[in-house]
Amino acid sequence: MSFLPHDLHLEILKRLPPLPHVLASASVVCKAWHGVVNDPAFLRELYRARGAAPVTLGFFHNSDDLPHMFVPAGEPASFDHGCYDRRTDWQFVDSRHGRVLLSDVWDHRFLVWHPMTEERHLVRAKALDMPEAPDGNNQVGAALICDCATEDGEEDQGQRPACHASPFRVAVVFRHPEDDTMLASVFSSLTGQWCRMLELPLVWKVRSEPCTVVGNVLYQQLVECRILAFDTDLRTLTTLHRPRCGNVRLLKMDGGVLGLAGVQGFTLHLWARDADADDWVLLKTVNLKEIIPGLSAAPSPKTDPRFTAMPVVKIIGVTEEGDALFLWTMIGIFMLGTESMELMKVHGTAVDKMKTVYPYASFYLPAAGW
Repeated sequence: MSFLPHDLHLEILKRLPPLPHVLASASVVCKAWHGVVNDPAFLRELYRARGAAPVTLGFFHNSDDLPHMFVPAGEPASFDHGCYDRRTDWQFVDSRHGRVLLSDVWDHRFLVWHPMTEERHLVRAKALDMPEAPDGNNQVGAALICDCATEDGEEDQGQRPACHASPFRVAVVFRHPEDDTMLASVFSSLTGQWCRMLELPLVWKVRSEPCTVVGNVLYQQLVECRILAFDTDLRTLTTLHRPRCGNVRLLKMDGGVLGLAGVQGFTLHLWARDADADDWVLLKTVNLKEIIPGLSAAPSPKTDPRFTAMPVVKIIGVTEEGDALFLWTMIGIFMLGTESMELMKVHGTAVDKMKTVYPYASFYLPAAGW
């Protein structure tokens, strides 16, 4: 039992750096500190004062080749996902603002899950008549949009730790199962309804890759170097072209700009879209053999029958803020900062069927680590 006043506990803990392992250690010192560190009001004040950003804890994945659905980056983390069972058809499709979006297209439903609070919201989508998804090739793109924003549209970083309680939207784009038409709709947790369907005649197919959200616009890659843009506020559907630069992923960049990362061989290219010129600007070219130790001497994927379809380096995930990429190689999976070029190895071996991961960032820490 602590005999210190509550305010004194607060003053002590406010001086801690807002890092996951530091807060986790502090929370087990005594019951009083555990209560303070678990208080959303304390977390809001701590992160607002330090100007902290969400911490990337690792990534979720849909591969059957790893024993756990979550791979931590740095400090160990674990989650008890009671609704997730490898015997069911739930698949991870997005991760944003501390929440995770799963899809069960066979039953036409989505699940919004907050791993830290264990909150779950089931979103039924039967009325959309989306195509089913054998082998994960479902021609459907889905994204989770969190509405924890201030009135002027700018995110209040001080409020981000509590965004699990804020309204959310689930945006989907998919091809009509019978004709060359792209359809789009948005579900709102405030109304509990899907909006009226938007339609756009379109011959390009959806690539089986995650969407990217910049502001309130969902961007979904299509085949033949095209991108579908779904403005969920203005309710418009348009298409953009993109550069041809190997295996690519879209990402959010500073200033609310759409970006693109592409790897050809061992070379990483980072692009930003200039909306005024309707074109792309090459920002950076990086030789990954100079960044990733041992990559030059790594065996070719073609030497292993499990990986013959994989390139030597593949982008398999992008953080929601676009500040880091997850790269698959024959010597493991790495997280690479897009600005800092800081590198972290998050998994030590090549993993079969690991073509996409869903990076997870949060202000909170997993309860199992406390």
